[in-house]
Amino acid sequence: MGSTAWWIAGTLATLAAVGLVALLVRGGARPYETERALAAQLARTGRPAQAEVLALDRQPGGELYAAPMKLALRYADAMGRARQAELHVYIDSELLVNFMPGQAIHVRFDPSDAARIAVDRERSPTEIPAAWRRRHP
Repeated sequence: MGSTAWWIAGTLATLAAVGLVALLVRGGARPYETERALAAQLARTGRPAQAEVLALDRQPGGELYAAPMKLALRYADAMGRARQAELHVYIDSELLVNFMPGQAIHVRFDPSDAARIAVDRERSPTEIPAAWRRRHP
C-alpha cells in the first residue's frame, strides 16, 4: 500500500471515529431533549399537578451552568392514583436546591396518558435566563 492509500485510510478512520463520537453524544442528549419538547407541549395542553421528588441523581456530562439530572417523582394522576415517574432534565446548578429529595415541584401530565409527564418550567424553573447571568456574573 502506498503512502497515499494509508493517508486516505487514516483520514476515513478518523472521520468514522469522529462521527461515532458525535452520534454517541447526540444519543446521550436525546432523553433531555425529549423531556424539554414534552414540557413545551404540556405547557399548553397538560394538566397541572404537584410531585414529590424522591431522588435526584446527577448524570454524566453537562454544560457550563446546567447539570444533567435524573429525577424520580411521585405524583397523583387525574383519578387521584399515586404514580411514579423518572425524568431526565437539565437543571441549572443554582436551582438544584429546589429539586432535592422531599421537595414538591410543579409538573404537567397528559390527561389522556398520565405517564407522559414533564416539569412545569413556568412554576418550577430549571433554567436561569442568560440575560440575568450577564447582569450578575
